[in-house]
Amino acid sequence: MDNLNFQKQEINKISEIEKIQNIVSTGSNELNIFLGGGYEKGVVTTIFGPSGSGKTNLCLLAAANIAKTNQKVLIIDTEGGIAAQRIKQLTGENYKEVLENILFLQPLTFEDQILAFEKIKTIIKTENIIAVIVDSIAMLYRLELGKPQAIFETNSALARQIGTLVEVARKQNIPVIMTNQVYSDFNNRNEVKMVGGDLLKYSSKCLIELKKQTNQKEESAHKLILHKHRFLSPNSSFIFTIKKKGIEEEK
Repeated sequence: MDNLNFQKQEINKISEIEKIQNIVSTGSNELNIFLGGGYEKGVVTTIFGPSGSGKTNLCLLAAANIAKTNQKVLIIDTEGGIAAQRIKQLTGENYKEVLENILFLQPLTFEDQILAFEKIKTIIKTENIIAVIVDSIAMLYRLELGKPQAIFETNSALARQIGTLVEVARKQNIPVIMTNQVYSDFNNRNEVKMVGGDLLKYSSKCLIELKKQTNQKEESAHKLILHKHRFLSPNSSFIFTIKKKGIEEEK
């Protein structure tokens, strides 16, 4: 019985080591703890919520943390929301060196986005990218849907892009983090749904929702809700405020 317990303990240790090696830090110790170590490699993590809920800040925090270790990150920025000044706040005096490790693609139209995604696999291999961030996947897609004649082609293109993200995450064993917009449920105005619906929901192994709220000091705060994860229980929450150097958990 003692040998059996010992074997179980050793197996658990190995499992924990493998789990640690298969994650990338969020850039926040508190958020790392909440997410079981950080963002998981080999899967797509989707962070969704309304404008101003903190999606881009979480992306930049992770990207800056990776880039500080002299490793490269690819960011596809469809909203023009990635500010060098914010990266400077997060990383300090060495922000220029950090920025050299972040590659940006900034499509202005959905057609540009299609072309950007066609380059992803080549960029990952040639630049030794260890994380991909898309902020946001649906901005230009929604604009394109305003053209009725392009609905089928637009949906097909988005499906191919999601397929590309899933493929590179698995084959390269890297984390893919994408943000997504939301819209109000017609039948329940208190609920929001992700743009893109089931396609994005089922392709993402980790689903994180962000909401805006105020804390006890009546300051602007953000609520993170974990809806889906391969190892953690769903519907747990993490409340934080955005600070100059990153984020801070609300106790």
